[in-house]
Amino acid sequence: MKIVFTWKNIDRSTAAEDYASKKLERISKYVQKVVSLEISFEQVHGAVNANLNLAADGNKFNAHNEDKDIYVCLDGLEDKIVKQVSKHHDKKAAH
Repeated sequence: MKIVFTWKNIDRSTAAEDYASKKLERISKYVQKVVSLEISFEQVHGAVNANLNLAADGNKFNAHNEDKDIYVCLDGLEDKIVKQVSKHHDKKAAH
Protein backbone atom coordinates (compact mmCIF):
# COMPACT_ATOMS: atom_id res chain seq x y z
CA MET A 1 0.00 0.00 0.00
CA LYS A 2 1.49 3.32 -1.09
CA ILE A 3 0.91 6.24 1.24
CA VAL A 4 1.47 9.85 0.22
CA PHE A 5 2.62 12.05 3.10
CA THR A 6 2.41 15.86 3.19
CA TRP A 7 4.17 17.91 5.86
CA LYS A 8 3.33 21.58 6.48
CA ASN A 9 5.08 23.76 9.09
CA ILE A 10 6.60 20.63 10.64
CA ASP A 11 9.79 18.69 9.95
CA ARG A 12 9.45 15.46 8.00
CA SER A 13 9.82 12.36 10.16
CA THR A 14 10.58 9.01 8.55
CA ALA A 15 9.91 7.31 11.90
CA ALA A 16 6.36 8.73 11.91
CA GLU A 17 5.88 7.65 8.29
CA ASP A 18 7.00 4.09 9.10
CA TYR A 19 4.74 4.06 12.16
CA ALA A 20 1.76 5.20 10.06
CA SER A 21 2.43 2.57 7.40
CA LYS A 22 2.57 -0.14 10.04
CA LYS A 23 -0.58 1.05 11.83
CA LEU A 24 -2.65 1.41 8.66
CA GLU A 25 -2.10 -2.18 7.55
CA ARG A 26 -5.32 -2.99 9.46
CA ILE A 27 -7.28 -1.33 6.66
CA SER A 28 -6.36 -4.11 4.24
CA LYS A 29 -8.67 -6.51 6.13
CA TYR A 30 -11.72 -4.46 5.14
CA VAL A 31 -11.01 -3.18 1.61
CA GLN A 32 -10.13 -5.02 -1.58
CA LYS A 33 -8.42 -2.29 -3.55
CA VAL A 34 -6.87 0.91 -2.20
CA VAL A 35 -6.77 3.56 -4.91
CA SER A 36 -5.06 6.27 -2.87
CA LEU A 37 -4.10 6.94 0.72
CA GLU A 38 -2.95 10.43 1.70
CA ILE A 39 -1.93 11.68 5.11
CA SER A 40 -1.18 15.34 5.76
CA PHE A 41 0.36 16.81 8.89
CA GLU A 42 0.24 20.46 9.84
CA GLN A 43 1.49 22.14 12.98
CA VAL A 44 -0.77 24.92 14.24
CA HIS A 45 -0.12 26.71 17.55
CA GLY A 46 1.95 23.82 18.92
CA ALA A 47 -0.59 21.12 18.07
CA VAL A 48 -0.34 18.68 15.19
CA ASN A 49 -3.36 18.41 12.88
CA ALA A 50 -3.46 15.16 10.94
CA ASN A 51 -5.84 14.44 8.04
CA LEU A 52 -6.26 11.11 6.29
CA ASN A 53 -7.98 10.65 2.92
CA LEU A 54 -8.60 7.14 1.66
CA ALA A 55 -10.08 6.16 -1.69
CA ALA A 56 -10.84 2.45 -1.81
CA ASP A 57 -13.41 0.14 -3.39
CA GLY A 58 -15.15 3.05 -5.12
CA ASN A 59 -15.67 5.02 -1.88
CA LYS A 60 -13.90 7.87 -0.13
CA PHE A 61 -13.19 7.95 3.60
CA ASN A 62 -11.82 10.86 5.63
CA ALA A 63 -10.49 11.20 9.17
CA HIS A 64 -9.08 14.12 11.15
CA ASN A 65 -7.29 14.19 14.48
CA GLU A 66 -5.47 16.84 16.50
CA ASP A 67 -3.02 16.40 19.37
CA LYS A 68 0.34 17.66 20.58
CA ASP A 69 2.03 14.32 19.85
CA ILE A 70 2.21 13.06 16.26
CA TYR A 71 2.03 9.41 17.30
CA VAL A 72 -1.16 9.98 19.29
CA CYS A 73 -2.59 11.69 16.20
CA LEU A 74 -1.75 8.65 14.10
CA ASP A 75 -3.36 6.31 16.63
CA GLY A 76 -6.53 8.40 16.55
CA LEU A 77 -6.54 8.46 12.75
CA GLU A 78 -6.18 4.70 12.65
CA ASP A 79 -9.08 4.19 15.05
CA LYS A 80 -11.35 6.54 13.11
CA ILE A 81 -10.60 5.23 9.64
CA VAL A 82 -10.80 1.57 10.66
CA LYS A 83 -14.17 2.24 12.27
CA GLN A 84 -15.48 3.88 9.08
CA VAL A 85 -14.10 1.21 6.76
CA SER A 86 -15.28 -1.71 8.91
CA LYS A 87 -18.77 -0.20 9.17
CA HIS A 88 -18.90 0.13 5.39
CA HIS A 89 -17.60 -3.42 4.99
CA ASP A 90 -20.30 -4.77 7.32
CA LYS A 91 -23.03 -2.89 5.42
CA LYS A 92 -21.74 -4.20 2.10
CA ALA A 93 -21.57 -7.76 3.42
CA ALA A 94 -25.15 -7.56 4.75
CA HIS A 95 -26.58 -7.02 1.25
